Amino acid sequence: MDRVVANVNGEPILESQLKIAELFYGIKDRKKLINKLVENHLIAQFLRQQGFNVPESYLEEVIKDMAKRNNKTLEEFYKELYSLNLTPEDLKDFLRVELTATLGLREYLRREIKISDIEIELERLKKGEIKYAREIELLVIPKDKKELLLERITSPKIDLKKLAKDLGVELERLTVKKGELIKPLEREVWRTKPGQLAIAEDEENIYLAKVVRVVRIISGRSEDEIKREIFKRKFQERVKELVTDLRKKSFVEVYG
Repeated sequence: MDRVVANVNGEPILESQLKIAELFYGIKDRKKLINKLVENHLIAQFLRQQGFNVPESYLEEVIKDMAKRNNKTLEEFYKELYSLNLTPEDLKDFLRVELTATLGLREYLRREIKISDIEIELERLKKGEIKYAREIELLVIPKDKKELLLERITSPKIDLKKLAKDLGVELERLTVKKGELIKPLEREVWRTKPGQLAIAEDEENIYLAKVVRVVRIISGRSEDEIKREIFKRKFQERVKELVTDLRKKSFVEVYG
């Protein structure tokens, strides 16, 4: 006769379920296994009250898939169960609870757990890869206009927009990361503070770049990845809360 190892609100957990759980989870510790099964039964009972049930046809498909993943026919798979003094019904009883407590709970909590835009942004700030860029206003002035340039620079406070008009060149506004400028200008821009002017030149041009501001760029993970991480964390917290609450309201006996 199949021995009862625990009782959850009048629903027995049998030795056969414990043996299948050991194979399924790869856990040898009997106490941990019983505790895991008790929690699963509590969750499964709760979800059945919410109207969630695993169709028998789905159980059959799961078992066929298990046989296939073990490179066995269904008959060979069942034969192996019998060799362990287990039956297909023992496996179904275990899976019925297991699938309800996992897939069912995930579906139930998916509707309950909400993730706000603020949470996503905070998570991105907390764990994203942070890089820095410079927003600059840039004048590229040909060397043949050097004398005209010197005539127009009459004070330390240079109006780049007016200077561009006077010299007949274009004023560009760029956001640049390290390594994107020519070397002489790169060096000057990255050691110049916001609001100040960086000056550099090469064989062909003179460069005037006003550093407008420092820009922080946060990258690393996509929004979908962040949502999955937040959901996983909230899911684990909610499961813990739910199991604690169900234990308080339930009658559980463990016989060992």
